[in-house]
Amino acid sequence: MVQAMCALFEFCYLMCHSTITNTTLIAINDALECFHQYCKVFYLDIVSTFSLPCQHAMTHYPDFICLLGAPNGSCSSITELKHIKAVKQPYRWSNHHNVLDQMLITNQQLDKLAWCYVNFNQHKMLNGTCVSHVLEGSGR
Repeated sequence: MVQAMCALFEFCYLMCHSTITNTTLIAINDALECFHQYCKVFYLDIVSTFSLPCQHAMTHYPDFICLLGAPNGSCSSITELKHIKAVKQPYRWSNHHNVLDQMLITNQQLDKLAWCYVNFNQHKMLNGTCVSHVLEGSGR
């Protein structure tokens, strides 16, 4: 069990490098093979109190690094937050009929609102209220 966890930690450590060379890629594959060799102890009844989640996605990492480049230490939670904002929330706000069109329109409207917010801030249009603006203009 210790060897399996050591191999998993080695894999995670190597994946956090900002640049991944061919040597690093070989070390990632070696750590992955070691992990899969030693992780069989988790499927036995010997370690019943410890639950290791499915690690199938790890087998695809080296291939994706070759295809897409190094992840540069990026975290998947960033993309998850973007997914929630761009897909899940607009889906919940829709009436679930012709969903894709509604989601696209919602995202367009959110982008326009974000642009308006930035533009209005640049022109100092969001400072104060209408009443405070009138009071400042009248000298009170």
